[in-house]
Amino acid sequence: MEGTRLTDQVFYMREDNDWVLKRTQDLFNDKDVVVFGLPGAFTPTCSAFQLPKFEELYDNFKDLGMDEVYCTAVNDSFVMNAWFDQQGITKVKPLPDGNADFARSTGMLNDFTNRGFGERSWRYSMYVKNGEIKLRYAEWGYPEACPIQDPFEVSGAEKMLEALKHIKAN
Repeated sequence: MEGTRLTDQVFYMREDNDWVLKRTQDLFNDKDVVVFGLPGAFTPTCSAFQLPKFEELYDNFKDLGMDEVYCTAVNDSFVMNAWFDQQGITKVKPLPDGNADFARSTGMLNDFTNRGFGERSWRYSMYVKNGEIKLRYAEWGYPEACPIQDPFEVSGAEKMLEALKHIKAN
């Protein structure tokens, strides 16, 4: 899906105990952004590896000119904010996708009913420049029903960081 523009979506976010509605264009237009999607807040791989590593390497992404790093999941803002607080995440920003609109619009919505999760975001990371997907790494197994294993091989922070170093050097 590289080369396609993000469609306009609305994100319902809680900031300072108030609802704030942000649109795709507010978050991605005229910006270089890394966004990574994962099946859900508080889940083992997401909590132990994916989110913490993007937080740890956040300044490296900023050094490469990224305006922001977002973490998205098919969870509401209350859940995403509670998870970020529990994990001590202060740099990466939550991008709650409670209705799965963003996951669906990027082609990353997947069926997790065999685990009792319903529809969730597939695990991926992508680089978005001015609202256009320039690079995406999606884990194996998509778009089949979620395998019993939880693949986490190509969507990690390190792989995205190395790819961006190469892109920015050329």
